[in-house]
Amino acid sequence: MRVSDVISDLKPVNQSVVDHYAIAAAILERLFGAVPFEWLALPHALRGARVFHGPLSEKTRTKRDVVEVPLASGVRRYPQLSASRIEGLVAKARALEFYSWSPTASDPMRVAFARLLVEESAGVSREVFSKALLATRDVLEESGVRSVLVFDGGRGAACWIPFDDAPTYPQVRAWLHDVCARAVEEHGDLFTLEPDSHGGTCAHLHCASNAPGRFSILPYSVRAGAGYPLALPVPWEEAERFENGTVSAGELEGWLAQHGEVFAREREAIGEQRFASVAGSVDVPTSPLALMTTAGPIIAAAIAVLQDGQSHSAAEILQMASERGLLDAKASQKYVYTSLIEYIARAKGNGRTPKVVQNPDRTFRVNEPEDLWPQLSDEQARELRGADAVASPAIESVIASLMETAKGSDAAAFEQAVCAAFEALGFHATHCGGYKAPDGYADAPLGPLGYRVMLECKSASQGLNKPDVLEAAKFKDAYRAQHCAMIARAYADEVEFTSELHNHGVSAWTVDDLAAVLRAGANPREVESLFAPGYAADGVEGLLWERAHGTRKRVLLVADAILRCGWATQSAYCGTAENAPHFTEDVAMVLVDEDLAAQGSSARCDRGDVQAAISYLSNPMVQKVELCDDGSFIVEDQRGAES
Repeated sequence: MRVSDVISDLKPVNQSVVDHYAIAAAILERLFGAVPFEWLALPHALRGARVFHGPLSEKTRTKRDVVEVPLASGVRRYPQLSASRIEGLVAKARALEFYSWSPTASDPMRVAFARLLVEESAGVSREVFSKALLATRDVLEESGVRSVLVFDGGRGAACWIPFDDAPTYPQVRAWLHDVCARAVEEHGDLFTLEPDSHGGTCAHLHCASNAPGRFSILPYSVRAGAGYPLALPVPWEEAERFENGTVSAGELEGWLAQHGEVFAREREAIGEQRFASVAGSVDVPTSPLALMTTAGPIIAAAIAVLQDGQSHSAAEILQMASERGLLDAKASQKYVYTSLIEYIARAKGNGRTPKVVQNPDRTFRVNEPEDLWPQLSDEQARELRGADAVASPAIESVIASLMETAKGSDAAAFEQAVCAAFEALGFHATHCGGYKAPDGYADAPLGPLGYRVMLECKSASQGLNKPDVLEAAKFKDAYRAQHCAMIARAYADEVEFTSELHNHGVSAWTVDDLAAVLRAGANPREVESLFAPGYAADGVEGLLWERAHGTRKRVLLVADAILRCGWATQSAYCGTAENAPHFTEDVAMVLVDEDLAAQGSSARCDRGDVQAAISYLSNPMVQKVELCDDGSFIVEDQRGAES
């Protein structure tokens, strides 16, 4: 198809849209001049395809200014907002909608306006939505901040929160998540944090767009809908009366004549507003779990409680966490529930595996199979840990060096500390470093099952915002490695970064991940699965879960039941050997299941666990059970079994 054919096929630019941006472009430049922006074009008007333009292609050459934004996937170039640029895109490229994450003009990684979005689902009445907007304003003001109300021209609105001290996005998101949770706690009849709530009776409250590379519709932007409605700032006193989408392109001049430029007026009325004065010094933690949750102690306490392997309601989690001193008296059942729901949605949105999931009955559990088996006694727990309790002074010294060098400026020292950590895991690690060489590699001495891992080490004072994932994989073929790992203090959650890990076959490790497997006494065979593309933290949780709730625990409990129940049965036939029953695998399975039921457990043993228990008990190093010639067995010594 010739270019002339394509041009002739394009619909004429809607004149009302052109007229609108002849006014609105100058307003947008005054409000948001020089910030990075994204835009939506409709080459064939409303009935045609919608083309979204985000960061500029690396091949794009432009004479206009651009903003370089360091995202996790690398530095991305965005167009810089100006009135002439907006008008040009509208006239020549049929641009319609304009978006930004509203950073400062001087730094795209710092917040000028935070945004709290209230979205209306099909089942939400106008009355409920209006009440939700006012409740959002009130919760923000109770937190010490004021906001500008912007209706999005569709089925939602946003509270634009100005900050003059340019906080970071992780700080603001952490604070906003807490605000959202408190809003739901105080107004559970108006809000939900669950994103899949369309059709429900509550408005969806969220703050996910507060991050570089994400976005919200800019005020005064035209929307791609019938009549070309506007995203319009509205005074708070008009919130209950204003009908979303009723002001369209071509009507802005009349609106301004009647109401004035609302956004600038409301912003000026707010005056200076500093994030530090309302949120204090927000500590954005750097551990992988804390970076992902940002809901603070609520999530950490819930995960600690759920380590028992059971499912618990929000009320049970709160009670157990309070009894253990993990939460203070300010927390409430609703706060715990909404924080967990928000965390799950946020983790999935960032391409991460949430560490907690919700069951159909609205209870929660760690994201592993529920452990229906009885809890271990203290003695059994010590026996299960056994050789795993290897947090020796030598291991702790390796971990201390790892933690210290990870946040320093000596890259070589961190590379050496990482190699030492892999040596402590049982690998043969080699430090390389230097120009055009990998930082190091680790060989698993497992004979025919051996493998090699390339190591890319990134020391930094905080989490990495723009790690080069490809760099971690570029030596893989040359060194005949099977896996590639990037090790850093922490990573900022970005969907693009997660995608890059999978695209290049790289596993992202934090020093916390390494410390966890070191303290667990893991070995090269166990940790190989953690080198799968993605985040090692997801696999580390599974490894530790298996240690505490998996096969080893089941076999320990089965062995204990065989000894106790078997000895009791043998004792009943003392002196009458000819009438004594023969213990077989099947008899053992029945005895174990009856014992589990007597303890109130719904778990059932399987043949593999019974066989493993009998094999363990009959081992000459244990010698608790003796195998008979006919394949049955007897309990030789019940001492050591729990009574």
